[in-house]
Amino acid sequence: MAKELPYFRFTSQEWQNGSISLESYELKGLFIDICAYYWVKDCSISKAMLEKRFKDAKELLNDLYDLGIIEINEKDEFVNISFLDNQFDLLSVARKRRQKAGRKGGKQSLSKKQAMLNQCSSYKDKDKDKDKDKDKDKDKDSFNLSFVKKDFVEITNEFIEHRIKMGQEFKTTYEIKTFYDKLMRLSDFKKDTANKLVENAIENGWRSVFELRENTQKKQERIPHDTDY
Repeated sequence: MAKELPYFRFTSQEWQNGSISLESYELKGLFIDICAYYWVKDCSISKAMLEKRFKDAKELLNDLYDLGIIEINEKDEFVNISFLDNQFDLLSVARKRRQKAGRKGGKQSLSKKQAMLNQCSSYKDKDKDKDKDKDKDKDKDSFNLSFVKKDFVEITNEFIEHRIKMGQEFKTTYEIKTFYDKLMRLSDFKKDTANKLVENAIENGWRSVFELRENTQKKQERIPHDTDY
């Protein structure tokens, strides 16, 4: 992903109005360097990886943690930089759409004979896809979801299906547990809130759940000039 999208959106106004703008040049420079490293790693690095990469700046890293500019998931010790996570999810969906459109354009330029061959093979492909879907369902059933509370089983399965449709299915039970822990934290263990978080993620084509906008706005009212940076 990082090779195909080697850049992320940087909004000058948000940077100037954000809490990071009040910090030292040294801290700002470190944060931008971390953002670049985080993006290259497809927005998925652990706290241990981060501190190993920037081992000579431990005090500055602690400042970024304390200021909330960089968040650490308490459950799995993975780094969260919200504004980059949002961009990564949106760009991933857009990239899949472009790939799909490109494939359609290529098919239209084929000769009639090639098109007929493709049509014949498509039936086989459909059968293969059905088999793959069955395998995915089996994989989903094989996950150990004993940690999911009864009231949240349906919501969790709905998001698992969403990830499968995106072509980004969960590979292990650990990945599902990481998602579930984040869902519980953001929803405060409230079923209605959890349902809204999942619906919002599915509607936007995200690979994870993120805090509801209304909650974010309340935080911004309490903390002037607070942003995702």
